[in-house]
Amino acid sequence: MPVASSGPYPARDGNLVIPWIDGLPFYTRLAAAFRGARRQIWAIVSFIEPGFRFPDGTAWWDLLGECTARGVDVRVLFWRNPGFRTDHVFRGGPEDRAFLRRRGAAFAARWDSSGDDPNHCHHQKGYVIDAGEVDTTAFIGGMVLSHATLATPGHHHGREKHDAFLELRGPAVVDAEHNFVQRWNLARRDDAAPPWPDATRASALAWPTRAPPACGDVRVQLARTIRAGAYPGPTPVVDAPSFDSAAGEATIREHYLGAFAAARRTIYLENQHPGELGLLTALAAALRRGVQVVMVVPGEPMPAIVAASRECAALARAGRGHEHRYGSTFAGLAALATMPGFTLVALARSDPGGSPGAWSHREIYTHAKLCIVDGAWATLGSANLVDLSLLPDHTELNAACWGAALCLPLLCGLVEEHCGARESDDLAALVRIALLARVSRASVIAGGPVLAGCYALDASCYAQAPALTRGGPAAAP
Repeated sequence: MPVASSGPYPARDGNLVIPWIDGLPFYTRLAAAFRGARRQIWAIVSFIEPGFRFPDGTAWWDLLGECTARGVDVRVLFWRNPGFRTDHVFRGGPEDRAFLRRRGAAFAARWDSSGDDPNHCHHQKGYVIDAGEVDTTAFIGGMVLSHATLATPGHHHGREKHDAFLELRGPAVVDAEHNFVQRWNLARRDDAAPPWPDATRASALAWPTRAPPACGDVRVQLARTIRAGAYPGPTPVVDAPSFDSAAGEATIREHYLGAFAAARRTIYLENQHPGELGLLTALAAALRRGVQVVMVVPGEPMPAIVAASRECAALARAGRGHEHRYGSTFAGLAALATMPGFTLVALARSDPGGSPGAWSHREIYTHAKLCIVDGAWATLGSANLVDLSLLPDHTELNAACWGAALCLPLLCGLVEEHCGARESDDLAALVRIALLARVSRASVIAGGPVLAGCYALDASCYAQAPALTRGGPAAAP
């Protein structure tokens, strides 16, 4: 398995790691952690749906108020980008501040701005409970505060998102604390979104000075993507050299490349994006060594991916595919389709239709950002497999974990959720889901149901036509 990357945070032994798969279990757990906090709650929020409520019906803002009312120091670091087109960003402008005033919001907040770049995203999602205590807990993952994320494992209840988070306890949590403090203290401010309610309440934080004691047996290393110049200046790290993020970071990508190069049996990926060129090249090298690769992606990808795929296909037909920013990326993905051992998979469920023998299909949107290699190493966090998330641009946070005792059950549990059968071996698990996905694809093409919860996609033309479960050209044999 790969050695630790060259990132600023060291690999730390002695951690307890609990995976949380799908939103209903995770947000139930997170609400309990908020209510159990004794001193502090630190939250990093990228996207938040207006009116988001936890599974028990408690509104996000009400739970923050509940915690501050009992004396907990609640601090939320929001992303601000006035040019980003979505109503799921709490930008901290006049309307948002009026909303907070009406509520009498007593928590502290800062807004980390993307400045004038309409495409930049501070994309991290994370929480730290009771920083500095011996039982400090951190949560790192990719779920957003959205009702579509409140999914049940197995996805039997409508159109849902599939996603994941990790709960961490032990020495590695100190680096989650450090990441929050660095970003909180050095957040880029816009005049329209000053600290809430004022600079005194939202004051700077001290750097962490000690790591929590060991409480488990998992090695963990936090890795990030940071844009150059975003957080300049030396910062102290517990039990490691201080570092300066002025040059930016790309340690998540380092982890992926190292893991792919070290893979001997299996690589399993779940991601919202279908790949970054350097990683696709590394996957091809692993496939040539005989490694089995399964990549789970949305069957109905986000509009930006659909548009880019179709643009690249049109240029490629004219011999100009290289002119598009993602031309080589889609070509790299298409090349994997020709290699034995590679399967591109989408999640979906089928329900009986209105007439005998008819089926209604519903896509399950893969939003998770995770990878498991040889059932012995895993990374999970906020980073998508796209250049913006892996090369120094967006702000991302992942946790890499070593050890089959954690990683193999995680892999087997995910495969069981998607195909209805549990294996005890990483190779058997990937063979199982790859075979089922291909048989399921044939079933849908023939007018039958999605078998269990997945079907295979054609990587040679990903996102260029409607997904199989939507009909249209992609449904042709």
